[in-house]
Amino acid sequence: MSAFRDLASPAPRVEAATADEVDTSGSLTVEAATPSGSVRVEPAPRVEPAALYDDPKKFAPPIPRAEASHLSVASLRGSGADFEGEAAVIKGPVQKNFFKRALPFLFDERDFVSYGEVARFVFVKGNCIFVYGQETDTSPLYLIEMQEVTVVQEDPRKPDKNSYTVSPRVNTNEGRESLVTLLLKDRVKGKLAYQISFDTSKDKGMAKRFLDVVSVNSKRYGSEVVTASVVTKK
Repeated sequence: MSAFRDLASPAPRVEAATADEVDTSGSLTVEAATPSGSVRVEPAPRVEPAALYDDPKKFAPPIPRAEASHLSVASLRGSGADFEGEAAVIKGPVQKNFFKRALPFLFDERDFVSYGEVARFVFVKGNCIFVYGQETDTSPLYLIEMQEVTVVQEDPRKPDKNSYTVSPRVNTNEGRESLVTLLLKDRVKGKLAYQISFDTSKDKGMAKRFLDVVSVNSKRYGSEVVTASVVTKK
């Protein structure tokens, strides 16, 4: 009997669980939705296509003359080039003496220079054509603003009377066959301001690229350039 004395006392008896009755709420009424007035939808306003800024040259402002006259090739290349390459560049027309002016039918031989004498480095960017003595020069020899000139291609068989013949062939007044010459004339006075001759012997499309760039950039910066199609040299 003593073994049962250490057992736990039985659990006390509890009453059965009861729950209070839930009060019934009054009947619920739901009002019907009232139709709103007619909805007028305005069409979305038309907008221009978004402009992509992946071509910084398209939105580049014109280069001021004061700033451009001190720019080196290296500094211009930092923000991209529209065109660059070697060409023979001559500033101004042929200087005719009294006899050539007074008696052109007797003194009609053309003035000529060799390509090497007037070889320059040409760089085009924005509204400017930069002409350097060499690619490494720190500033240009000439700065040509496109809005001041028009450009035409010279016919080698009927050259401009005020232009030079560059590297003439033997027994002829015509320049070397591989040369394509472009004449830059003053937009207001119509006089020859510069002539640029490209040697296409190694790059047949060089003159065409220059002409295309000048044409596009001139229109972009508010002027027009009169051009002639470049004849492919064979």
